Amino acid sequence: TLEWEEYSHFSMISRLQAGASGLPFMPMKATGATDLADQNPNYQKVTDPYTGETVVVVPPLKPDVAVVHVQRADAEGNAHVWGILGEQRLAAFASTRVILTAEEIVDQSVIRSDPNRTLIPGMIVDAVCHVPYCAHPSYTQGYHDRDNQFYLEWDQISKTDESVGEYLREWVYEVPDRAAYWEKLGTEVHERLTAGARLSEPVNYGDY
Repeated sequence: TLEWEEYSHFSMISRLQAGASGLPFMPMKATGATDLADQNPNYQKVTDPYTGETVVVVPPLKPDVAVVHVQRADAEGNAHVWGILGEQRLAAFASTRVILTAEEIVDQSVIRSDPNRTLIPGMIVDAVCHVPYCAHPSYTQGYHDRDNQFYLEWDQISKTDESVGEYLREWVYEVPDRAAYWEKLGTEVHERLTAGARLSEPVNYGDY
């Protein structure tokens, strides 16, 4: 039996934040999805001790395992992340174990050269895997673009159990590994998703 609890996106991020911070719950602004709060008893309300207002709270989320994809990491699991940030860092800190997948495995000196981009420290990482293009059909900033064509096709695929099953058979169950998956996508997809170069200006941390 699969138990299902439904939360809004912001509620899930708030739960991860509570889990990462070791807090018993996380207060949040009242969600616009009031039907979720009506159906899910884990949405609770408390009184703000400072203003007396009612505040919605959600419980911490502490996953057993988080699989987090990053741009680059060293062999110890110290990871650089940049671009539009999601909940990668919160998920890593909230979880009991962390599996890191990276576009590149680089020397520790590369990571040390830019500490402000080291959002996930190796001390919380249990395994590091070199898996280029791991975020597909989503994107990895600076490495490959979002596959919008896939999302358009998925809109049709996801309409029936039969078409979802066929997709899983062809693209998941019968594909031996991630490298084979990327190869199966083909040259046209590879070229279409290749990211161009737009470099940032370097910063001076100072040599003291």
